[in-house]
Amino acid sequence: MARDTDHLARALRGWLPRGAAITGVKTLSAGHSNETYLVEGLDEILRLPPSEEGLLPPYDMARQHAVLSAVSKAAPGVPLPPVLDLCEDPDVLGDPFFLMGRIDGEAFEYTVPPWLAADPVAGADSVCRQWFDALLALHAMPASAMPPGGRSVTEEIQHWLDVARGAEAMRPLIAVLEDLAKRPPRESGPPTPVHGDPKHGNCLWHEGRLTGLLDWEMAQVSEPLLDLGYVLMFHDQGEASLAAAGFELPGWWSPERMIAEWEQGTGRQAFDIQRYAVLGQAKVAAIISVGAHLSATGRIADPRFKAFAALLPSYVRLLEERAAVAG
Repeated sequence: MARDTDHLARALRGWLPRGAAITGVKTLSAGHSNETYLVEGLDEILRLPPSEEGLLPPYDMARQHAVLSAVSKAAPGVPLPPVLDLCEDPDVLGDPFFLMGRIDGEAFEYTVPPWLAADPVAGADSVCRQWFDALLALHAMPASAMPPGGRSVTEEIQHWLDVARGAEAMRPLIAVLEDLAKRPPRESGPPTPVHGDPKHGNCLWHEGRLTGLLDWEMAQVSEPLLDLGYVLMFHDQGEASLAAAGFELPGWWSPERMIAEWEQGTGRQAFDIQRYAVLGQAKVAAIISVGAHLSATGRIADPRFKAFAALLPSYVRLLEERAAVAG
């Protein structure tokens, strides 16, 4: 960890009008993605870009703040923490940053929490219902209410192809993305706001209630099937399973149920949805490839990134299988 939390606390005390109440700063998540800290005394969350080289540059704090502010105003069905101060002056903390109110909740990705394991049918159904209601509320939000910025489906595919090539990714991954670029999936209608990383692991839960949808750094205005396909790719990952705890529960929605709920909720058709799921998985594989490449080239000394390299072969094999089925 490169950041000195005592320094963060002192600097925030001097910058924030309410800063005198700060008793300390505690690291919640730091490393090579957006970093979060608890500002003790205020019970607020500090959001900063990575202090070292990150997986998904650029890290635009002002845009993330603008996205969260826009969604909180125009899509009240998406649970979010209160969006507070933005500072674009890097001299204050070393990077631009923003603050949010703290909300109750826990996330899960790799292990089903006890409260859900105890209710694997109705509880799992409720989790999926709340999660998809939030996603549907986002996709119903007027695109004009979002900050500018977005890619078409074709541009999205090309972006991840460029990322994969830049990371010297495995040839089968690049081949899948090249095929998607040649034969992009059809679009369902006009662009809408999309989250970009709407996995259940980015949801906070408190007493079975969805309290927040987090991690909006990849949000944009684009094709909403990008979000649906991304969610669907967590089904049936087998030995390459990543962050899919809950998908095995009897009450968890099947791919068919997820597609049907999305179509009913949006009034759109899920055209070529299996190819969107392939794109979602290829996107994750490209991101993992970046981490593995940064580790292999010595630019990052992080055991998690070294582990990415060991995971990639099985993950890319699954991607190839899915791409073959999707056609």
